[in-house]
Amino acid sequence: MSQRVIVRVIAVAFVIACGRSEPAAPPAVEVHGAWVRAADSGLVTAAYLTVVNHTAAPVKYKGASSPLATDVALHETMVMGDMVHMTPLDTVPAIAPGDSLVLAEGAKHLMVSELRRRLSVGDTLPLTLTFADGRTLSARAAVRSP
Repeated sequence: MSQRVIVRVIAVAFVIACGRSEPAAPPAVEVHGAWVRAADSGLVTAAYLTVVNHTAAPVKYKGASSPLATDVALHETMVMGDMVHMTPLDTVPAIAPGDSLVLAEGAKHLMVSELRRRLSVGDTLPLTLTFADGRTLSARAAVRSP
């Protein structure tokens, strides 16, 4: 091969290599599938989501808030006899590396109290999750009908 061809091959290889990028690493902690039930203003609704820990250390959930509600608190649904009860939870176990905290219907969930406005299907509810290490995570929960 001529020197000119070799230079062109190297140049093309360089351009191709520079155009490639490593796949983006996932965020250290992320939220998947956030949704909330539709509700009128002043009322209570429930939010559901999954928090995934991609770090090498446990992550401890501390709390949540929303600018559209007076309070957002972690609750758990429990069945006692024939009655369904919701109990506030002060703490949950730390989320182990590579594990998730699942908030779902009929289980742990976020109670969103005293809504400042109506939540209609198609809206979103902004949420901020706080962790014991001071980290915060923003999420937008899609509003669905019950």
